[in-house]
Amino acid sequence: RVGPLLLLAVLSGSSIMLPTSCWHWLLGPTRGSAVGSGAKKAASNKKAGPLALLGAAALLLRRGSTGMSFTNAASVLVRNGKAAELGLTKSELLKNYAGAYTTARTVDRRSVFEFSMHCTRLYDTATAVWTRQLEEAGSDAAAAKICACARTFLSTQGAAGLKPLLRQEISTALESFGNLDELSEYQVTVFFTVDTVGSHTPEERGFDVYTYVQPMPPTAAMVDVQAHRADRDNPTIKDMQWIRAREGLEVLQKEAGVNEVLMFDKDGKVTEGLQTNFFAVAADGALLTAPDDLILAGTVRKVVLEAAAKEGIAVRLESPNIRDLEQWESCFICSTSRLVKPISCVEVPELKAKKSFPIANSVAHRVEALVLEAFRHNAEPL
Repeated sequence: RVGPLLLLAVLSGSSIMLPTSCWHWLLGPTRGSAVGSGAKKAASNKKAGPLALLGAAALLLRRGSTGMSFTNAASVLVRNGKAAELGLTKSELLKNYAGAYTTARTVDRRSVFEFSMHCTRLYDTATAVWTRQLEEAGSDAAAAKICACARTFLSTQGAAGLKPLLRQEISTALESFGNLDELSEYQVTVFFTVDTVGSHTPEERGFDVYTYVQPMPPTAAMVDVQAHRADRDNPTIKDMQWIRAREGLEVLQKEAGVNEVLMFDKDGKVTEGLQTNFFAVAADGALLTAPDDLILAGTVRKVVLEAAAKEGIAVRLESPNIRDLEQWESCFICSTSRLVKPISCVEVPELKAKKSFPIANSVAHRVEALVLEAFRHNAEPL
């Protein structure tokens, strides 16, 4: 059934999106799809029928004449500086392999917001992850050698030394889009891992770099959130263990239909969201946010703190208590993709508590405007 559909789409000049499994069935395992210690075997052994092969052949011909890629039309994956056809979604990549990642955003398509901070985050997290993996390798000499090589490269380069590498990776991914939409900005996720090391991996580096780029997802002017009791191990680094650990909370988020889930500890102290930093505005107008050692301090949080200092808005680095919800003037979350988003409603199922906040003219809205104003000043060109 797939073959005639492909053939019709190609001949008519239209585009078509198919599940990864269909590409594997039509085209066989893609290069590199089964590399790495934790990788799954790629594709099934079923043979495609004549019409399917005809459709695939037509698509390949069209690809050869237009330069189109098998990546989703709305996203691009680059591995080690080259456009990759691995049949992997960003979610699969981050959940199936251990490593360090960061998510950035473009500014005017040719710069990256807080680029230096993202390089530092990757350096710190990758160093911690590969040190842990080196200890876990034990008598596995091959695994230990790979981790040691990757860690040595990092220590030699330093965080600043990663900039040329990341500039090349991100530029290659953006160029793969062709003519960038002048009205869009792009979300950039960079991932370092030793789990997929193979013949494609630069020997002097010892690890693979994956860069996933897609247009920035839209978000509403204000967002709803839920708060749940949860703790995070080693919150100051951004690695794959956290992605796996938060899956239960993501189920609650999806069931509630909210933009984010806030986490609070046994004493009611709110630390952060699953993907965001959190600020509450106290009755006296001060911003309350968890101290750096309890959270993954994000790039936008840094800009919030700088803007608040510049404008004379008081900040207290203390975790707001969820039991003080009724006393908050307003509150907001911030992240690379959202920048600052004032919260319209906070619900705390465990406490049977719920509060709605002003739709305009709050301190949260003022901070949002300040961060938007500072946005371009905190970008670095590729």
